[in-house]
Amino acid sequence: MSEVILAYIDPGTGSLIISALIGAILTFLFTLKGIFYKILSKFSIKASHLNNDFTGKLVFFNEGERYWNVFEPVLIELIKNEQPFIYLTADKNDSGLKLNSKVCEAHYCGSINQCVLLLNQLKAEMCVMTTPQLDILTLKRSKNVTHYCYLFHSPVDIHYYKKFAFDRFDSMLCVNDFHIANLRKLENIRNGKKKSLFKIGCSYYDSLEENNSKIRTSILIAPSWGEKSFVNRYGAHIIKLILDAGYKVIFRPHPQSFTADKKAIDDITDVFKPEKNFTLDKSQNNNWALSNAKIVISSISGLVFDSIISHKIPTIGIDIMWDKRGWEAFSLDESSSTHFLLEQCGKIISNNDIDNIVDILKDIEKIRIQDEIINKYIYNYKSAGIVAAKQITSLYKSL
Repeated sequence: MSEVILAYIDPGTGSLIISALIGAILTFLFTLKGIFYKILSKFSIKASHLNNDFTGKLVFFNEGERYWNVFEPVLIELIKNEQPFIYLTADKNDSGLKLNSKVCEAHYCGSINQCVLLLNQLKAEMCVMTTPQLDILTLKRSKNVTHYCYLFHSPVDIHYYKKFAFDRFDSMLCVNDFHIANLRKLENIRNGKKKSLFKIGCSYYDSLEENNSKIRTSILIAPSWGEKSFVNRYGAHIIKLILDAGYKVIFRPHPQSFTADKKAIDDITDVFKPEKNFTLDKSQNNNWALSNAKIVISSISGLVFDSIISHKIPTIGIDIMWDKRGWEAFSLDESSSTHFLLEQCGKIISNNDIDNIVDILKDIEKIRIQDEIINKYIYNYKSAGIVAAKQITSLYKSL
């Protein structure tokens, strides 16, 4: 009689084998994806006749007009200093295309997908951008670019970016100490390459108009978008409570929310548009809404900095539970700088506090925000463009 041999794999070993197989399959798929985009990039550049050869030059890439206020103070300073640069954009309506200077060469490169294909084959000495996740998804590091520099478009902390958002950059133009501390933590966790981190600030504050003497009468409700937003679950309820209490309401969803949370936005608009004290603000720029608000209700987002730092408005941050997997917050134990700022100049509430929102409004209306808070949370307030231009020029010339 033949002997039957029974093989046994314990659960722990089995789990390791399955994990290894999944890892191998994912690695293989990502490799294929990378090869596909590399081939597609080469053919697409040739077919579209887009110029990708700026060998030895300083290049800036902007996704669109909504980030122009980040680039403008930096580029104007470079023009003053007669530092030549190339400006590439994915928006044909980008104000940067109107730059008129012998040291600036501006190009519209087509849709964002066309721009990605061009950037993947870019030839340049240095590339500065506000686009994260370099070399993670479709946007690749070109082997013909010596140095990649990230310019932050918002003071919001590292927690609220997708995982590995900044791992492949060579340098970062940071807004505050929190950025630097959290980027270093992630490098240590991942044993990653140490990037050059510079104390720059937030350049769009340089040209932001402040009107803190204006009499403000409205409550600005400004949720973020997607899973971190309260608009889908609590937006209509919050608006009703505040309107019923006799306040004027400005409702300004994040511009991306009109796509990501379209049904919720449409429903809120249909219900409250007839109300005389309700205003829907669809503008890309939040300056009008902030200059008319006496209190802001926001998600835990970059708007908190704009309301508190630049407009000195007491702010309520609604901290809803969200799935942090896939975000840098999953790897960072300490609270974000937005939380610390709200604790000093407003209040953080949860969904359990929403029914008491009117009482909370009355409490925080008494808060007065002092100028001293700015230096703790923003480097070089109102002069970041000058500092950024100087640092970028220094980096470029050192390569």
